[in-house]
Amino acid sequence: MGRNAKYYISGNVGILLLTWLLYAIGNSITMPYLSIYMKMLGANAIDIGITYSVAMTVQLLAIIPGGYLTDTIGRRRSIVIGTWIVTATSFLMAIPPNWQALMIIYALNSAAAYYQPALLALILDSLPPSRYASGILITSVIPQIPWLILPPLGGSLINKYGLLGIRIAYLVSAVVSLIVALIRQYTIKETLNSTKSSVSFKEVLRSYYLLRSITDLPKDLLRIYVMTLMLFIALMPMNTLLPIYVVYRLKLNTVYWGYLVSLSYAAYIMINVLLAFYVDKLRNKLVLWGTTTIVIGSILGLLDRLVSIIIYLVLLQVGSQLMMTALQSRVGDLVSVDRRGHGIGLMIIFQLLGQAIGGYLSGTLYRLTTASLFLMPFTLAIIILTLNLIPGRSRNK
Repeated sequence: MGRNAKYYISGNVGILLLTWLLYAIGNSITMPYLSIYMKMLGANAIDIGITYSVAMTVQLLAIIPGGYLTDTIGRRRSIVIGTWIVTATSFLMAIPPNWQALMIIYALNSAAAYYQPALLALILDSLPPSRYASGILITSVIPQIPWLILPPLGGSLINKYGLLGIRIAYLVSAVVSLIVALIRQYTIKETLNSTKSSVSFKEVLRSYYLLRSITDLPKDLLRIYVMTLMLFIALMPMNTLLPIYVVYRLKLNTVYWGYLVSLSYAAYIMINVLLAFYVDKLRNKLVLWGTTTIVIGSILGLLDRLVSIIIYLVLLQVGSQLMMTALQSRVGDLVSVDRRGHGIGLMIIFQLLGQAIGGYLSGTLYRLTTASLFLMPFTLAIIILTLNLIPGRSRNK
């Protein structure tokens, strides 16, 4: 892959790779502790689940016109404007007085990420089709490098300063976001041939009517979206309440939780870097491998031991990345360039809907049994595997 590195480290793809790497510096010291931040501000398990659900629902509503804007005002303007809004709301994440205020700010921050369709569209526009899978995998995995060393820093800040520590971590994250906004402002190049200089509010509202196209989607494309929905429902227990489970049930220090996260990402990156050499040739098998990996990880998680939790974290991260690489690549194959923003936007809509549903279910089921952390991904991975075995019939070129 060495001689082909130019595809991934230059131009728009290289810029996104760099800025995602920078974003990971801030995210790695804050995101592992977001649920703990909520709990420190007075939230219980159901409140935490609802907070994630509300944030994902708001982002879902914002993503719908986001796909439309990607194909009208262009990839670059969508990304630049959205990144500046994310930066502004990131500073607010450091100052909420209670969990309800944090929920509102987190929802606004999530809504500001309406430009996600533009990010993936920019990558697909900037790569040859033969490099879709490896490009998606590399730009997903390499930016995770800060997660190898920085999560314990966030845990140390919390362990030493308590609530003030997590606020400091979010302030650092906001400053990093400011740097990202400046880089994207001056370096990203547009890839869409025809763009509009302005879009009326009426046209933005009209984009919501595009949801009607879901009923007319080819069966193989709709199946990709449904599998995306189920995957993100399955991942929400890990993303929302696993920190609470480890810190408050298994009694692990927040610093050691940070080390656990770093360890899981080290294994995750190592496995995916190895896969990057073969992923373009083997992508038709990635959903099978991904679901199998999630099933095995979920079973091991039920053992309720620290080592099994580490393996659970690694396997669910690897499995979900394999699946998303395959699903996103299939969308790139099935949807034409001029409809790619809309196609990717629909995919993210299903993703966010899955996160909204999964966030609520995670909090509710966790109050009933902590085993739901592992049973939810196990059950849904089996369903996804079954869906993947149904032969595809149609394509949308």
